[in-house]
Amino acid sequence: MEPTTHAQCVRLLAEEPVAHMGVISEEDPYVTAISFVHYEDAIYFRTGPGRRLTAIQDGSRVCIEVSRYSNDEGDWESVLAWGSGRVVEDPGLEADVIGLLLLKYREVFGGVLAFSRPSPLASEEVVVEVPIVEMTGRASGSGFAPTTKPGRL
Repeated sequence: MEPTTHAQCVRLLAEEPVAHMGVISEEDPYVTAISFVHYEDAIYFRTGPGRRLTAIQDGSRVCIEVSRYSNDEGDWESVLAWGSGRVVEDPGLEADVIGLLLLKYREVFGGVLAFSRPSPLASEEVVVEVPIVEMTGRASGSGFAPTTKPGRL
């Protein structure tokens, strides 16, 4: 394995559509997939009522993982980011983040201009901000045969 640069970590956060977020919920690890956007040294996502939001509101630290794997070469790269989540209360920031999410996922939802109709985002959902306190990245690097990737067997 090889460490990746900060720029490589930021690129992976910008390009990959799915992250996995872990929190401690009801005294157990709880990991879920999220759609997200990286903006100004924080990761943002929308969520509704449930274990994930309750854990964040209870002060659980958050770990977010984003990875990419190449079936052709067997190469992989991943980013881990840590922080504490909080619900965004600023309507301007919330609107900016929703706009960035719609832009990032425009191929899933259709064109951004298609949102003149009612929003597909549920009204009870909130935007959560996770300011990145620490971020590390790793890549498979060289020296592995395709049959041993993605790991260190």
